[in-house]
Amino acid sequence: MLKFNVRSLLIVSLLSSGFLLQACGNNESKDQTVEIKAAPKLTNDATTYAHAAWEFINQVDPLIYANKVDQLEEQVRKPARKLSTDWRINVKMTDSVTEGKYALCRKALTSLEIWARETIDQSSDVAQKKADYERDKAQCKGAIDNPELGNTDPKKIGV
Repeated sequence: MLKFNVRSLLIVSLLSSGFLLQACGNNESKDQTVEIKAAPKLTNDATTYAHAAWEFINQVDPLIYANKVDQLEEQVRKPARKLSTDWRINVKMTDSVTEGKYALCRKALTSLEIWARETIDQSSDVAQKKADYERDKAQCKGAIDNPELGNTDPKKIGV
C-alpha cells in the first residue's frame, strides 16, 4: 500500500510539474510585434567620415569656446570618440579607398576631444590644446576644400 502511494505521488508530481512548465512559456501575448531595425550602413570611404567630422566639429566647438563645461562630456567628448572609433574601425589602409588628407579631419576630431577634456579638467594646458585644435581644424578644412587631395585609390596612384 505504501509503494502505491509513493508511486502515485511521484506520477502526480511529474504530471503537474509538466503542466506548470508548459504554462510558464505562454506568458507572451500574441499581439506583441517585433520591431526590426535596419543595420547601420558601414562604409570604408574616408570622405564620408571626414565630412561627418567636419560637420560635427563646426556644430560643437562653440560649446568649448563658450566654456559650457556642463555640456562638454555628453555633447562633445562622447560623440567625438564614437565617430573617431567608427572611423578607425571601418576605414583601413588596406581598403579600396584610403584616407589621404582626410586623416587630418580625424586628427582635428581627436584634438577637439582633447581640448574639451582639458577644458573640463581646467588644465593648465588648455591654451595649448586649443591652439593644437585650431591648427588641426584648419588642416581639415584644407582637406575638405580640396577633395582631390583626400581619398586616393591605391590602384590608380601614379597613373
